[in-house]
Amino acid sequence: MSTSPTFEVLYFPIHGRAEQIRLLLHYTGTTFTDTAVTDWPALKGKTPLGQLPILIDRSGGSEFVIPQSAAIMRHLARTLGAYGESEREHVLADIVAETVQDARAKFVPVAFAARFNPPADTIEKYWSEVLPHNLQLLEKLLSRSTKPDAGYFAGAKPTYADIMVFDLLDGHLAMKPASLDGHPALKAFHARIAALPTLASYLATRRPSELKSN
Repeated sequence: MSTSPTFEVLYFPIHGRAEQIRLLLHYTGTTFTDTAVTDWPALKGKTPLGQLPILIDRSGGSEFVIPQSAAIMRHLARTLGAYGESEREHVLADIVAETVQDARAKFVPVAFAARFNPPADTIEKYWSEVLPHNLQLLEKLLSRSTKPDAGYFAGAKPTYADIMVFDLLDGHLAMKPASLDGHPALKAFHARIAALPTLASYLATRRPSELKSN
């Protein structure tokens, strides 16, 4: 008798903040239900914080509803073995994850300019100054790995933080394919994650990004 997947991801039918969650689940080879929310007003009042994404974890025999994308990523990392092999690697992964969160906060108004309507000079400054600065920070963190020759941010294997970095870089590449040209280490990292066997097939068949080249 077949059983339902343990995990269910609820989010709008776009990449958005849930894509890193989907990527982590695919990377770990975890079967899950990807539920596209199309009637948000009907669902909003039933959610813990009135926001998406949400992860429903049914592994304990009951439904554990988890909001907040960063909390979801860490929960899955601990549950699915994607948090590193030591306390040092846990901390390195967390540092990278927080850096990605900071960078994403500055990227979102630019990525969704039609919604946030930032001034033109803010957009220009982002691509010419803010992004290069953030990429330099990520390059520095990549070199701090306990196994730098492996090419991942914490150790010998990818962690949830590597998936978060990949998703951030992927969004930039969707908008500006040349955005990593001056950063060969990050460009190679992006290609390395994309080539992981458990991710490659998903990346080849997933829905197109809502971010457009300009």
